[in-house]
Amino acid sequence: MAEQGTAWDRAVDDWLVSLAGLLTAPESVMWWPGLAVGLAGLGWFWRDRQSWGRAVDYWRELPVDAGCFLANSALPFLLAPWLFTLSLIGNRVGTALASAFSGAPQADQPGWALLLMAALAAFVAGDFALYWTHRMFHAVPILWRSHRLHHAPPVLTPLTAFRFWPWEQAVHLSGNMLGQGLGLGLVAGLAGAQVPALTVLGVNAFMLVWGLAFAHLRHSPVPLPFPRVVSGWLISPQMHQLHHSMADEHRDRNFGTALAIWDRMFGTYALPAKAERFRFGVGE
Repeated sequence: MAEQGTAWDRAVDDWLVSLAGLLTAPESVMWWPGLAVGLAGLGWFWRDRQSWGRAVDYWRELPVDAGCFLANSALPFLLAPWLFTLSLIGNRVGTALASAFSGAPQADQPGWALLLMAALAAFVAGDFALYWTHRMFHAVPILWRSHRLHHAPPVLTPLTAFRFWPWEQAVHLSGNMLGQGLGLGLVAGLAGAQVPALTVLGVNAFMLVWGLAFAHLRHSPVPLPFPRVVSGWLISPQMHQLHHSMADEHRDRNFGTALAIWDRMFGTYALPAKAERFRFGVGE
């Protein structure tokens, strides 16, 4: 019992430390390089600010967004043993599957190419899992009742990324960690060795790049599109804003978190026009 209390206290302490590093931690939506990129995007689209919504709506939604942020930013620390177990299970399954087909001999210390492949595999597999957990919360009526909280506000801010009931966020985190473990296991099995994902500042290298690629503007009033060829592979902020549109023609489109390839593969892809703007919310 005392050990459980110690683990709980440690998780809470780690969470509080993470809140103090909101501007300095690379995994934070408030990481200062990301904020700098966001401010640049904000300035670029400042003339379009009439379409960003009413100030009163931002103030009305702020308490809910802030409360969800505090609750859900704690979950990765409170659920750390569970998430680690899922990652380990995914890793073991991926290794077993790949080893059964490759028969690769034991590899030496993995080089940069293999580390990059492992980081990419974890990023892609985790994103694939998030596509399906997200789509599931739209497709199943009882789950939509929970996910509706995320789509309810008529305005979007970066904090909207945390606007979930904690139990739903736990499902998304679990799917992502299981997928990342599976991706790493597949690479490890093919290589014949344990291969850690390449990290920069303690964060998956591809997640770090994605964090700088306007990812924090997915939930914002800034209608930032990517070039058409890039939008075929990555979800732009404008594409995710279409996902939050209340228009019937936009319903159940662009479920992807980072990669657009899953929406293209499974028929949920929608590319908005460059000047297209949306009304957010769930309507009736």
